[in-house]
Amino acid sequence: METELRELEALLVYIIKHNTEHAEEINALAQKAASLCRDDVSIDLIRGVEKMKESNADLLKALESLRGKG
Repeated sequence: METELRELEALLVYIIKHNTEHAEEINALAQKAASLCRDDVSIDLIRGVEKMKESNADLLKALESLRGKG
């Protein structure tokens, strides 16, 4: 069981980092869309980034709980 908990912790750490990197990439796409006068696309991308940040906050809470800090 301890091994599985460590694996879960490692996966959560990876996913949080991975999501953060993707959010940064999507934010850059939003800026690009805005520079191409596609504010409609930019707004949707920014909304997606915000949802990713909310998701990461929940994943971080889960990680903290797993580590006994929540």
